[in-house]
Amino acid sequence: MLNIVNKSPLERDSLGACLRLAAPGAILLIEDAVYGAVRGTVVAARVQEALGRFRIYALKADLEARAVADRVVTLVWSEFGRRAEENGSGGTDHGAAGSAFLIGSRVAGKMVGEFPGLKAGLDKDGNLKATSDFRGVYAALLEQWLEFDAAAILPDAKRFKRPALIR
Repeated sequence: MLNIVNKSPLERDSLGACLRLAAPGAILLIEDAVYGAVRGTVVAARVQEALGRFRIYALKADLEARAVADRVVTLVWSEFGRRAEENGSGGTDHGAAGSAFLIGSRVAGKMVGEFPGLKAGLDKDGNLKATSDFRGVYAALLEQWLEFDAAAILPDAKRFKRPALIR
């Protein structure tokens, strides 16, 4: 069985939950940021102890060991952002201008768009204004990574600016 640890073990104990619930010999996939957060902390001993009971992989290290890291790109995208103003319960409501992260050894590694600011950067509903269109990101990935004509999938694909995402 595959168990994925994708929350910081310093923030909540999802690592402990996985270690408690995983059957002997199970595979634990630890995302890179979690693995990085564990090094040099009290959690490191728990991970070291778990190596005797489970097969543990960090995604990036595993891809590199299999010599396929240059063939994998991961897009993580939030379909909604957050409103800038605090709501009545001390949080923030769903808004616009969500974020996206592109991960991989062939990714250009740059920011696309600009932070619009909290004064002039809000629309009439109190949402952050988007400074990059996700359809341009999709079109860029289709063309730069998959070598596929974005116009075959995205209506009016020609009108979206494509950032250079892949090196």
